[in-house]
Amino acid sequence: MTNPQTHSPQNVLSGTRPWAFTRSELTAGLRRFTGDPSLVIDNLEEQDPPHRRPSIGRIRGLLVECQGTTGSHSFNLVLKESQGSTRTGTAGAGLREVSVYKSFADQLPLRIPQLFIAHPGGGWLVLAQLPAGRQPEQWQAADYLLAIDQLVALHDRFWGLGEDLTIYNWLARPLDSDFSIYVHAAAAGVQNLANKTAPNILGEDSELRKLLDRLISHSGDIRKQLQLSPATLLHGEYWPGNIHVHSDGSLTIYDWEETSIGPAILDLVTFVQSSRWWFDPLPIAQEELIAHYRSRLAQATGYAWSDDDWEIQYDYALMWVFIAEWIDLLATIPNTVLFSRIPQLEKLWLKPVREAASRRMPGD
Repeated sequence: MTNPQTHSPQNVLSGTRPWAFTRSELTAGLRRFTGDPSLVIDNLEEQDPPHRRPSIGRIRGLLVECQGTTGSHSFNLVLKESQGSTRTGTAGAGLREVSVYKSFADQLPLRIPQLFIAHPGGGWLVLAQLPAGRQPEQWQAADYLLAIDQLVALHDRFWGLGEDLTIYNWLARPLDSDFSIYVHAAAAGVQNLANKTAPNILGEDSELRKLLDRLISHSGDIRKQLQLSPATLLHGEYWPGNIHVHSDGSLTIYDWEETSIGPAILDLVTFVQSSRWWFDPLPIAQEELIAHYRSRLAQATGYAWSDDDWEIQYDYALMWVFIAEWIDLLATIPNTVLFSRIPQLEKLWLKPVREAASRRMPGD
């Protein structure tokens, strides 16, 4: 990937800290947006970025004032600078996100932020800053249900198109070509936890190491079960922290660094679990969210699970999301933070995953 900071110094916009893009790049993007080829930048100021949840990358806000034959223009923008890859061996997070804007902007059945300019390799993106809206802590039941409706619309649009989507080689494929990368990261996470010299979660829970090893050893079986469901386009990190609720109640979905191909239920599990991790108790029951998703998806796609089949798939999806997203994360969370949240970790992840493993992998 080309380094986004390799522009010659005289071309980089000045300020207390250089911007990743050049004046000419930003001007060209604003001219395309306004349709005014005479547009020139009069002023650019850094401003505090909007409140953001944890994400991959660094965020900076900027105010840009311009003049042209169409008059004066003012833009509130956000510079997002990518930092690394979501998984070593997979496409960079920035490349994946910018590719979503360039390849899928016209195909997505939901609203995403306006992209103005971006580094070709995804090193940075300049997007429209979203206006003030309702923070996730203030979400109401209707907001959660609308978020589920939007998730169904995304899955329905690409339902059963997993094979077609493989032409986009920047999309993650955790249960396909990238499978070994995710499992290796999980195994490394277990080892990193075990190698910690300070008191750690493995030392406090003697059964946890057995559970983690068991999940990794059965990852192939989990993969096989999940691949029985049709593949679609996944957001990959769909949760209230990546969903903006506007003042009129409509939604904008952002942060597409984890977008991938896979069974739709993985996005649902991520949404339910992340919502509860950050905002429990929710204004709506988990069971109601799941039932709403199942009902709307069946209406949209005609694909429905029996209750027994759904419970099986949900168990396997829960185990896979824990393997792919949480095992290596446990090794990187500072012990002080991790131990303070062990009761919640036990309630939302460890206990449900243990129960799922007991139901689906008995007798080990």
